Amino acid sequence: MKRSLLVSGLILCALYSRLEADENWGLCQTPAYVPIPSLDSDRLPSKIEAESVTRSENDLLHFSGQVQLTRGSEIIRADELSIDKLTERLQANGQVSFESAEYRLQTDSLSIDQKSDTAIFGVSEFQLPGKHARGSASSIQKIDPSRSLFKDFLYTSCDPGSSDWYLTGTQLDLNQESGRGTAKHATLYFKGIPIFYLPYIMFPIDDRRMSGILAPLLGYSEKNGASIAVPFYWNIAPNTDATITPAWFSERGLQLNTENRYLFADHEGQIDLSYLDDDLLDARRWQKKWQHRATLGFNIKADLLLQEVSDDLFFNDFDFPGSDNKYISHLERHIKFSQTTTSWQTGILWQDYQTLDLTIATDDRPYRRLPQITLNSLFDPFENDLTFETRNEWVKFDHDSLVTGSRLHLIPSLAWPKTGDWYFFNPKLELALTNYQLDDNSTINRSLPILSLDNGLIFERSINNDEWVQTLEPRLFFVHIPYQDQAGIPDFDTARLSDSYNNFFRTNRFSGADRIGDTKQVTIGVRSRILARDTGREIMSARVAQIHYFEDRLVSLDGLPETRPKSNLIAELNLSPVPGLKIGSKLVYDEQDKILVEKNLSINYTRDGYSANAEYYFTDQDLEQAALSLVYPINDRWTIVAKYHQSLLFDKPVENLFGVNYESCCWGLKILASQTSDDDFLVTDRALFIELTFKGLSQAGQDIDARLAKAITGYRPQF
Repeated sequence: MKRSLLVSGLILCALYSRLEADENWGLCQTPAYVPIPSLDSDRLPSKIEAESVTRSENDLLHFSGQVQLTRGSEIIRADELSIDKLTERLQANGQVSFESAEYRLQTDSLSIDQKSDTAIFGVSEFQLPGKHARGSASSIQKIDPSRSLFKDFLYTSCDPGSSDWYLTGTQLDLNQESGRGTAKHATLYFKGIPIFYLPYIMFPIDDRRMSGILAPLLGYSEKNGASIAVPFYWNIAPNTDATITPAWFSERGLQLNTENRYLFADHEGQIDLSYLDDDLLDARRWQKKWQHRATLGFNIKADLLLQEVSDDLFFNDFDFPGSDNKYISHLERHIKFSQTTTSWQTGILWQDYQTLDLTIATDDRPYRRLPQITLNSLFDPFENDLTFETRNEWVKFDHDSLVTGSRLHLIPSLAWPKTGDWYFFNPKLELALTNYQLDDNSTINRSLPILSLDNGLIFERSINNDEWVQTLEPRLFFVHIPYQDQAGIPDFDTARLSDSYNNFFRTNRFSGADRIGDTKQVTIGVRSRILARDTGREIMSARVAQIHYFEDRLVSLDGLPETRPKSNLIAELNLSPVPGLKIGSKLVYDEQDKILVEKNLSINYTRDGYSANAEYYFTDQDLEQAALSLVYPINDRWTIVAKYHQSLLFDKPVENLFGVNYESCCWGLKILASQTSDDDFLVTDRALFIELTFKGLSQAGQDIDARLAKAITGYRPQF
């Protein structure tokens, strides 16, 4: 049992401080310290002030009475001070103080060898003002100008008189050159209570990165039981690091997670691995993910994403509150190369998916692209605004149960865009040419012209005593595409576009290239904006749009024609009446059935560390949810975070969070409670997480902060 406690203490409190996460000492009461410039004591004369001085026959100088010696950047004050000119040794006794660029010391004795620039101090109290650390020792040995050994030490980063945490031990080695402190046979105290014994530890004394263990994350959840995660940071090189996190779950066993990051001049990436031999399910469970981006020669860029999990419930069981991974239906994997020049853009893509939602039928799962080749260009050959554009792709589609084959899709186009301060006018003619070579040896060809005309006007006026500018921007978008029977064309990657303002100004109502919708239509839209004249800040943006059809549309995915003369009516509003406040709303109204098919509202206020959010979502496709979230600093030490996210349709929580952050001068505590449901709202899990950080000794991990930042708009790491 004793060995188990020892190992636990060693794991929990080996230490590290990230370069990009400097501690905040703003809550400390210690006055700001102005560093003493580091000067070469050997090259500068010494200056001594004292009330009396005597000289003995053996060339020993003795000073007494408010003695002050200045040698370079060092200042020594003492009741008595002796200098042996033959051996160049200095001895001070009584009430002795020592100040240098690195230390402030109060001691009962001091001996300095000026030849070797070494020193021995007696019983001492010390400060490292530039490092915000202090303590005491039975003796201190200055080995060289950048390194000192402290015997029987006490070390803390807390203000004098409030040692909430401190470290004691037999020896402390502080190395200013390496930026590291090491201690032997150390005991960590918190609130006067010894909590861990550490035979050997190493920790940072400046902002340089170093290997070590981050603050542990303690937790409990209903599905995993008690847990502890201990991230170990490995500073491999200035441009490469790794975080290795063993985690233990009482219900499932030991999990190992690794994250490796690398950054070079022409490539960067991250490799994530996770493995668990699950005791609860008696199964080996794992995750692997590799993201890589590179710039090759000739302006070629590479993008690689490889990821896979062992089972469909991996993210649901092990992902942290606040993450969206548990709601993912498919994991994408791809390898992509692209090149962009002034006139051409080319690319090649291999893409497939791992389906996580096993309730999705095989026929409904996405196709693999093996590969997709694109070649796009834009030219202005006559330099008179007449532009020639081509969008071309060839794709080989593969699937386990559906028809497979290749698709060649070419869209050459001519456009003559004209713009001015008060208008824009863009007629465009496209020709969509598509060829299918299916693996059943059948061939399908399709050619369709697409004619569009996009025009708009821009009116402006001054309002609010000329402080604001209001615009009125009507827009008409005409599209004509003739009908061609496409029922025999397979559906590789096509879907009906959702209703949105931007989608109403697209020529094709389908995504992908397998369906080109026949239409004779005009989209009528209008936008109005209010802008601050001096800063350009957008105070208000409102826009409304609707499509009017001149004939029925016969091309569809389900074989049924669309006969409505009008689309749904879209209205979108965004307000920012004061800095920090944002209000957004969207309504989709079905005029024929006279119902709202979609409505959402979001309100966000973020300023000076405060954040309040309210959101509401509704669609007629079985979705109605509401969310409230808050980041509320009670004072400069206490912060409350909360989120209430409820499915109104199922009357169950999507994600509820409540957390408390406490920060003092030298330590911090984060507590987060959560209640989450799976994507089917069949299982609800409750969990609690605790993270304790000692500033200057251990640095907080990223789990709680990263997840809260994702879950709550406006949340920022507290310490």
